[in-house]
Amino acid sequence: MAAVNIRNVGKQYDSVVVMRDIDLDVEDGEFIVLVGASGCGKSTLLRMIAGLEPITSGEIAIGGRRVNELEPRERDIAMVFQSYALYPHLDVRENMSFSLRLRKRPQADIDRQVESTATTLDLKPLLARLPRALSGGQRQRVAMGRAIVRHPQVFLFDEPLSNLDAKLRVAMRTEIRALHQRLHATSIYVTHDQVEAMTMADRMVVMNAGRIEQIGRPLDVYDHPATLYVAQFIGSPAINVWSGVVKASSGRESLTTDNGVSLSLPPSGAERGARIAAAFRPEHVVIDGAGRLDARVDVVEPLGPETYVYLDIGGTRVCARVDRTRALSPGDHVRCDVSPGVIDLFDASSGARLR
Repeated sequence: MAAVNIRNVGKQYDSVVVMRDIDLDVEDGEFIVLVGASGCGKSTLLRMIAGLEPITSGEIAIGGRRVNELEPRERDIAMVFQSYALYPHLDVRENMSFSLRLRKRPQADIDRQVESTATTLDLKPLLARLPRALSGGQRQRVAMGRAIVRHPQVFLFDEPLSNLDAKLRVAMRTEIRALHQRLHATSIYVTHDQVEAMTMADRMVVMNAGRIEQIGRPLDVYDHPATLYVAQFIGSPAINVWSGVVKASSGRESLTTDNGVSLSLPPSGAERGARIAAAFRPEHVVIDGAGRLDARVDVVEPLGPETYVYLDIGGTRVCARVDRTRALSPGDHVRCDVSPGVIDLFDASSGARLR
């Protein structure tokens, strides 16, 4: 396996700049997830690493070797696509061994590699089947097996689970993560699903509009988002965000929203009268009789182990996570509060983190 180093990479179509100054180091054996909304540039970056898309500027190195001018087949990478891309007229064994046969590897070596990989992916009973006789999850395992038998330096995954149903996606992401832990293969995985990113990544790279917003371990990104975009993109349900003006009284700061609701803040360093955004997670909203904020229950969403309650606080909607035993109904009036210490603060215009 090998490290991947990306330096000042940019991409431009005619006069349109879609990516600028991308810097990223993927360590040997690391599982990196590129995550962001559609159109943010994550798949384009993956295709540039693979050599399927030329870069406009910068440098990409795999295993210490510059690969800018190399064809995809010369980069020693393997790519798993969203659409599986299996040969419909070849059975599972033939699909998995195709690249090895192209390289004219000895038949005994091919058979050993295919058998070993099929055992790892639980595909041995399916080796004689054609792709049309397989389920979506089985096809995706075959696509991964075809990549694994080559023993490439880097695995690239382009939204491989997007075509699967919700239950199978959960099972497959667990399989992919377990497989990585066995192989310790350098892997770069693209997804728009932030739950996939949170559960699978060693480190996640949050992208937005052709640039990297934040790189970090999933829980670090969740707990300490670098920008307002990251705060709003990562987390389900989404983080609560209140915009307003900073006020100070008796040495304490507060935020007053456009609806006139006041929220106590931690020290922000922002000037009095500055417009900022205060963000806090649903699990940080405490509903009890001693709360300083009056709220009306709008929607109750029981999810089994926990319940999410959507509140109206002075015309602003807030999501709170409560214990499943808490009996609340739409129309109920409650009091709630948010501790200043759990609130993240951002500049309202730039989205840059203040605290």
